[in-house]
Amino acid sequence: MVAKRKNGYPIKIERSYYCNLTRVVRSWQKIANQSLDQLKPYVTGGTKILQDADNSNYPNWIHYVQQVLDLFSVNVQTAQTDQQIQSIATRFVYAVNSFSTSKLNSRSGAIKIKAGAITLNPLENNSKLEEYTQGKIAENADLIKTMRSRYIDQLKGDVYRSINSGGGVSELAHAITDRTGMTLRHADLIATDQTGKILAQIDSYRNQANGSTRYIWRSMEDSRVRPKHRELDGKEFRYDDPNGGDGGLLPGEPIRCRCYADPIN
Repeated sequence: MVAKRKNGYPIKIERSYYCNLTRVVRSWQKIANQSLDQLKPYVTGGTKILQDADNSNYPNWIHYVQQVLDLFSVNVQTAQTDQQIQSIATRFVYAVNSFSTSKLNSRSGAIKIKAGAITLNPLENNSKLEEYTQGKIAENADLIKTMRSRYIDQLKGDVYRSINSGGGVSELAHAITDRTGMTLRHADLIATDQTGKILAQIDSYRNQANGSTRYIWRSMEDSRVRPKHRELDGKEFRYDDPNGGDGGLLPGEPIRCRCYADPIN
């Protein structure tokens, strides 16, 4: 019986990052639902937005709707501070680095880094890795902020489209649910894509610094592996081959790739 190969991809870290992003997105959804409650007085019979002909009780209802949406924007923008977003990104990037370090130490026969020790900076003695990871921390913080801005702008657009088409409370509630779902899928893409890319670069640097010139492409060997990467699984490449791997990309570098490099010493 062939022993199952130990997985070199940090699936638990990826899923933990996604869970953190999910909590952030759900906080935005909660604010959106609270804003919907504030819009209910401007909906006729609980189903249709007030039209010009029946707005005698709320002559400035368009202005009020705009105020509600402006407040929604501010509340979502301030739901997480820059420091909180930076902390989410930092813990994620350092966790991927610790995973990479533990793999290298296992291969080298060194003492393994304990899995929980990710609150300390494990890169302080390597300026090149420190520079790289600080850049990835900034990139991931920006990705979260961009996702937030898109959620605000796109949901406001959804609300205005619903208003213009005469939609009511149920239509607005569906718009919030649908937009949140799309944002959660975007968060899932960020978590998977960034985990693979960061691990690929850090592993490549460490493996080559440790003397490896070649690697074996390893996939997750599940149904989500794309056909091309299934074909690459188990094949050997040189780190310095510009055409190696997937068109010159290392395992983990293609978008949403969960493959990893198994170095050959």
